[in-house]
Amino acid sequence: MAKKIISFFLVIVLTLTAVLPTYAYSSVEGLPEQLTEKSAQAGKYMSIYIETLAKILAKSRLTDLTVNKSGVVVENKTVRNLHITKGVGNGSVTLKNVTVKGELLIEGGGENSVIIENSSINQLTANKKNSNVRILLEGNTNISSASIKSDTVLEQGQVSGKGFEKINLDVGSSVVLKADKKFNFSSENEKVAEIDSDGIITANKWGTSVISATVDGKKAKICEVTVEDPSSKTIKILFIGNSFSHDTVYYLSDIAKSAGMNIIAGNLYSSGCSLERHNKYALNNEKAYTYYKWTSSNMTAQEDYTVSEAVLNEKWDYIIFQQSSEYSGIYSTYQPYLNSLIAYVRGIALNPDVKLALNMTWAYSYKNTNDNFMRYSRDQKIMYETIVGAYKQAAYETGINITIPCGTAIQNARTNKSLKSIGNELTSDGYHLDEGMGRYIAGLTLFETIINEENINRNLYEDVKFVPNTNYTEDMVNLAKKSVKDAIADPYKITSEKATAIDE
Repeated sequence: MAKKIISFFLVIVLTLTAVLPTYAYSSVEGLPEQLTEKSAQAGKYMSIYIETLAKILAKSRLTDLTVNKSGVVVENKTVRNLHITKGVGNGSVTLKNVTVKGELLIEGGGENSVIIENSSINQLTANKKNSNVRILLEGNTNISSASIKSDTVLEQGQVSGKGFEKINLDVGSSVVLKADKKFNFSSENEKVAEIDSDGIITANKWGTSVISATVDGKKAKICEVTVEDPSSKTIKILFIGNSFSHDTVYYLSDIAKSAGMNIIAGNLYSSGCSLERHNKYALNNEKAYTYYKWTSSNMTAQEDYTVSEAVLNEKWDYIIFQQSSEYSGIYSTYQPYLNSLIAYVRGIALNPDVKLALNMTWAYSYKNTNDNFMRYSRDQKIMYETIVGAYKQAAYETGINITIPCGTAIQNARTNKSLKSIGNELTSDGYHLDEGMGRYIAGLTLFETIINEENINRNLYEDVKFVPNTNYTEDMVNLAKKSVKDAIADPYKITSEKATAIDE
């Protein structure tokens, strides 16, 4: 944006330089009075343009600042963004006379505080994992907006500024608000956000409330609390996959849209692509993929894409890996390629907090004639159980804690005769999912996994209205959703209303 503005003013300066005669900037002796006035006026405008341009150029030179160790004092600085990293640990950082035009991101610090004195912060985000952080304001300090994503104590000492003007919380989260005096706190709308006598604000439902304090009989506004609806944001998901990930993601945007949500999904597709091939393509920057992208309005496909192009295409919230179906139950084919891919993706992702996930594939149908089925003795139960074992090990060794249990959801559905009878045991050819119910179950499994991760309140039975085929009865749709719910509850075990797990 700054570049565009600078370019605009440069055009004006150059235009004026070209069209204004020389006398507009030099001696005006002997010229008519009107021209003298115009030349003086032109000179005045020119100096204003140059002064404005200088200010924009100065602003555009604002830099980012990173603090990665305890005990640092940042003083008398104006920066664009300031990042207090995890390297600070549970230590302390002090900001004095600091202006942050963009965001102050706090991921480190402890009970000894991040102290902010006589400073102005546009946006503060507290997101320290595993333990809480105390943020203490002193003097003439203004925090325009504070977004709290982790356990945090917000303390206002002897503040002459506005302090925490606005606090943003997610539904179900809380924050501790403290002051240097004992106040009787109250909330304008306790259904949205309530505050107890200890200053603990709890976010109950979406909306806005004003927190006030009464001392010596006088009531004054402390801050405004906005409880955010996590479903209002667009969630962005990328698969580095193949045809099985294509099956999984195919109906996701439709499912989300019917539930009042917006999801952008991408699939980096190469037929039958294994983790070993993905890693090779990534490291060699090969244009080996078709890049499919779904939004709420349409689906597009672009040929000759690389891994890096897809990863950099959006600020992804989730990036999902899966092994090719033939090797999904053979863990020796996962490494070292999966670890290498993870390092590659993390190294270039636009979102430093991107979440990584594994998509568990499904076993082939018993009638599958593919030669790859021989790896599992042409036994669906053996294939399913080895897939479960391999994905468990992958999750453990990589530290990825999100597994999308599509394989278990499909297997759960196969225990029901009416669902199992669709296509070739919910497949179109013995291994790719049926374009109706099979893909629907996989899409529902992905959707349910994501909304659980995002703490979004949606009911799979009541809120998801989309069904890919009008011939499916309500009972069939509910059975499909139940197979998904059971898989989410127990990702590595087949559940059924019947005693038998898999019938041939």
